[in-house]
Amino acid sequence: MSLGYVICAFCGARIRSDRGRCLRCGELLEAAAPAGPSASLQLREWLKKSPPLGVAVPLIGIVALVVGAAVYNKLDSTSDTVAGSVKTSASKGAQPASPATVAARAATSSGMLYPPTAVDSVRLGGAAFTSGDFDAAKARYQQALQQKPDDPEALNGLGLILERQGAIDDAIAHFMRAAAAAPNKWAYRFNLAHAWGERGQWDAAADEYRAAAGLFPDDYATKYNLGLALHKKGDDEGAIPEFRKAIELAPREPSFHLSLAMSLEKTGQLADAQREYQQYLEMMPWAPEAEKLKDHLKALGAGKSTS
Repeated sequence: MSLGYVICAFCGARIRSDRGRCLRCGELLEAAAPAGPSASLQLREWLKKSPPLGVAVPLIGIVALVVGAAVYNKLDSTSDTVAGSVKTSASKGAQPASPATVAARAATSSGMLYPPTAVDSVRLGGAAFTSGDFDAAKARYQQALQQKPDDPEALNGLGLILERQGAIDDAIAHFMRAAAAAPNKWAYRFNLAHAWGERGQWDAAADEYRAAAGLFPDDYATKYNLGLALHKKGDDEGAIPEFRKAIELAPREPSFHLSLAMSLEKTGQLADAQREYQQYLEMMPWAPEAEKLKDHLKALGAGKSTS
């Protein structure tokens, strides 16, 4: 049975329904209506539209994409918005609205520009971010930081916007401050690692992904991205166990097998690499690079590595 998706009530990210926490903001996920197709179909449709921000590892025209990082940056799924999640019942005995609900309602009903607290500013920033209004979200997060300069949520949110806008160095600075303010928050270390990868600083990216993995050891996206960062810095021996762990945690992700195959081939483990390439082809027979990969497998069968 394929897995569906849910929308995080805090930041609006589309998250796989079997996960306990949001991959973008780290908050606990609440029960919600399914928000999308299966993981494999979602990945295929996503790749048709546009590649996500992240790490790319080429092999004879094959590109393995960072799956986890895209969760933070692919925000085109706006069918369920923050505003849609704050409807309250007028019936007798209804529970009082939470601060987050009040803030979101204010954002949709009055367009309030100067909310009274940093918490409200952050919530309004999240609502604007989810709706795709990044200028408004940026202003909200900046308001929050004026009121509370070391607010980690505002720093992280502003960092995400800056990264989307191409201001990678500024994004890194904000993620670093968020991580310093809340060192045990997995999402801030993950976002910092991803920004270092965007900068091409693979040593720093690997260090931050490793720190994130220590905070969330069973997260397949963190393990996979750590493996890719190690691969990009030339440490395929170190990448292999991270890819294997990612596959153990998410065995239905074809790209994980492809990335593992590439690192195995780099280290001369051709028989193991062949098995992983074959596994990828069995899982993705329709892949546009399938024919090239079949030719590559024939070359490997003859004892030749052409990657």
